[in-house]
Amino acid sequence: MPAADPAREAEARAFRQLMGQFATGVAVVALRGEGGRISAMTINSLVSLSLSPMLVSWSLQNSASQYAAYAGASRFAISILAEDQAVLARRYAARGDSALLPGDFEEGAGGLPAIRGALGQIACRRFAAHPAGDHTLIIGEVIAMARRPSGGRPLVFFGGRFGGLEQDH
Repeated sequence: MPAADPAREAEARAFRQLMGQFATGVAVVALRGEGGRISAMTINSLVSLSLSPMLVSWSLQNSASQYAAYAGASRFAISILAEDQAVLARRYAARGDSALLPGDFEEGAGGLPAIRGALGQIACRRFAAHPAGDHTLIIGEVIAMARRPSGGRPLVFFGGRFGGLEQDH
């Protein structure tokens, strides 16, 4: 194993802090694994890529405890979290799926597991996956979607913390 480079590690920390100044939305990616078991993980890397075909992408950390399940999944669902769902974002940001609570989920768009009460749901079929440094870029083709009829405000991630948006008056 190569020796750690302290200067490079400091540069990586600085980069992470800098990117923490970019506010992102928060979502949970979920899928059904072997035996119908749900797996879920929090992401803040969701990006809309294309309208024709409808494509989205997200980044999967190569060292994620559930890497194999997500990297090999043929279908997955993305739930866009509301500002009152920070507890769910924290729960599914933890390694593994031992804290998973089945009551957090409902059958969502495309018959895939989705977070109950989320602002929106996107069901995807795997379109592509590409190595990207210490992550894998997962691209999904949208096969179904749903939006919470009552609207709501999104959960955001900024400066290492979850929060809401300020509302103009």
